[in-house]
Amino acid sequence: MIAFQFFLLVLLLFLLNKAESISRHRHTFFFEEDALDAFTEDTIQILGKHAVRVNNFTGIREWRVKTTPEEIIKSVTQSTAWSENWTLRVQIASETQTLFHPLNIVPVPGIHIGISLGNQTFSERLGYKNMDFLTICKYLDALLGVVMCDKEKSSKRTYHIDLLNSISLPDGNIYYYSSIPSYDVPSSSSILGRRSSKEYRRPAIIDLHFNFDKKTNKTKAELRMIWKYQNQNIEINKDNQDDRVELGVFGPQLDSESILGEKIVFGEDDQPEPTMVTEYPRTLSSDSFFNSSIYPSQSFHPYFSTSIKYSVIEDKCKDYILYVLPNSFFVDVYQLKDKFSDEQIKVWGETDLEIPFGVASLKWGSLILIAKQSSEDLCEFSLPLHMRYQPAISGNTQSHVFARAPWPFVIRVCESIKNEPREPLFAPTPLPLSLLFPSTTEIKYLLPKQEFLRSTSWPREVVKVPIGQLSHLKFVEWWTIIVALAGCAWVIWIALKKVSQWRYKGDNDKID
Repeated sequence: MIAFQFFLLVLLLFLLNKAESISRHRHTFFFEEDALDAFTEDTIQILGKHAVRVNNFTGIREWRVKTTPEEIIKSVTQSTAWSENWTLRVQIASETQTLFHPLNIVPVPGIHIGISLGNQTFSERLGYKNMDFLTICKYLDALLGVVMCDKEKSSKRTYHIDLLNSISLPDGNIYYYSSIPSYDVPSSSSILGRRSSKEYRRPAIIDLHFNFDKKTNKTKAELRMIWKYQNQNIEINKDNQDDRVELGVFGPQLDSESILGEKIVFGEDDQPEPTMVTEYPRTLSSDSFFNSSIYPSQSFHPYFSTSIKYSVIEDKCKDYILYVLPNSFFVDVYQLKDKFSDEQIKVWGETDLEIPFGVASLKWGSLILIAKQSSEDLCEFSLPLHMRYQPAISGNTQSHVFARAPWPFVIRVCESIKNEPREPLFAPTPLPLSLLFPSTTEIKYLLPKQEFLRSTSWPREVVKVPIGQLSHLKFVEWWTIIVALAGCAWVIWIALKKVSQWRYKGDNDKID
């Protein structure tokens, strides 16, 4: 009897581990409004129990995978020595991404990394000697291949990410942002280690989320990848027989929150079944919009101006502007304190006024959060900026470099009536907003003016910054010596002239 009970216990543990190792895949296709005529009964074509094709698709595709970290990152094994709960989120948006997801806004182009290691201070948690932090760093390096996790080993890469240059945010959160070359954006097959669809393009957006629970001592992983298509046929395959794979195609909308479509579960459904998803709107109407610009465009002390037009004012919500500034830009916190109250503006990140661009200790940049104070429907804000001195270059090829900053997020934050998380079903809140506001809030976005929406990515501003040339160094050194000597000679000549005047005046006094 005891042996039989032991056998049942071992079998139960085996089945639980097998269930936890099963990956869940959800492929979702959203037809663009102009392409709804192509959404017909032949759109979803079943090729067998383990293959489905979506025909003549124009719109946005999202691939969501719930699995274990080992399935995503083969070179990293599960650790059992975590000291506390932690979460890691990575969002990568390529420069060639489309501007919108149907149900949310996309992150600023580049790589965004958000880490939560409990409520301890930034200095205690961020360091390569901290085992939790080091292991998370190795997760990232295994995924991207561009993350530095050992300071003592020199990196041969021309492009790398040093998490020590992250910035501290409230509640023990750590945030890193950087532009990333398109060739460093991972492909779907390199992330998952297998090809579950005949997709040869790199995703426009990658959203990867790890979550470690100390109570269960397990790490869960969730991956989202997004592509944009134009009149293409996409075939989806189920490679692992144990995985659960479902596919949905959506198009017509009943109202602002309900979208009709069809879905199919691989190996279970012989025909697509009608379905509907409900999602609350994440953007305000087109009657609300904003426009931004940096002026003057060639200056060490420009202004980042943002003008906003609100069509509706909600008393129970707060309006914000969030600037994401790379480290070529910085703000003077003392200047801001003289201009604005502490309730109106908050700054996180690099605020050192003296460090030039290119120094290893320089943080990636800064976040500036502006709270709207007035209740007027027209709002304009000018943020005073300063530019860092750029490294000198060799040769006479150029006299300026171009520093780029993305347009800000303009958002409306409302407390949820139910006081419970309302994480969007598709395309969750992008970084760094998800680190600054609790999950119980609803974030709605204002979009730029309509003429800027034709662009393929989030708008950016460019500032022309003068730089020095190394070929001028000898002239600068010699002229510095000459001017210094001339200045000393002038001071000595003035001093001698004064002394002679005093002596002359003294001799005249004696004669009198």
